[in-house]
Amino acid sequence: MKLQNLKSKIVLGSFIVLSSLPLANKPSTAAIDCNAFESFGNNFQSQILSEINKEVAGQSYKINKRKSLVIHSVESVSFDGCRIKANTKVTLKRKVRRDAHGNVKIRADITDFNLASKRLCYKNAKVTDVDLSRTLGIGEAVYKWVANKALPDGKCISI
Repeated sequence: MKLQNLKSKIVLGSFIVLSSLPLANKPSTAAIDCNAFESFGNNFQSQILSEINKEVAGQSYKINKRKSLVIHSVESVSFDGCRIKANTKVTLKRKVRRDAHGNVKIRADITDFNLASKRLCYKNAKVTDVDLSRTLGIGEAVYKWVANKALPDGKCISI
């Protein structure tokens, strides 16, 4: 596998972490070079975004029997030291009311990043903002609160 493809897969894993797909193990306590991680992420931003969208675009997550969340695409991903941030375009499908469209912003702190062992760990994953049409601020706050309760505190993934 080409190094560029491997690097794209590693950051793709970080987004999968953020979207709370099943993961294994607890985060390690190993320190990483945050400047190197930020540089890596920013240098391969367009490839990372493309790989992430191949994986998550069109995915649907059932919230309850009347609502589901559809991820259309990840619009942007940014790196600030050991923090990764993503902005996603979503639709909240509802059976009772009209569907809501908007953005969900997510962030997480990367705690371990090892290219050789193909391992990435995170902690503090958090939905930072929910902005949906046809939804009051109180509703957006509830969706944000529920999402943050559902996100695991910290995990590691093999990539």
